[in-house]
Amino acid sequence: MTFKRFFQLFIFYIFSVLIPLILINYLTINNFWLKVIIFSVLGYSILTLPLTILTIKKQKKATK
Repeated sequence: MTFKRFFQLFIFYIFSVLIPLILINYLTINNFWLKVIIFSVLGYSILTLPLTILTIKKQKKATK
């Protein structure tokens, strides 16, 4: 794994944790299960969508 790829993965991982935490605190959600659901859905989406897009771009670039 190259440093560039590692750095991209690390940044997306940090964003997948920070963005749901900031949103939950901003909306002042007190229900535990609602926090868990929001954190899980947003964290998963933030983590997988950009990585999927980067992987598809990398595969297209490799086939050209």
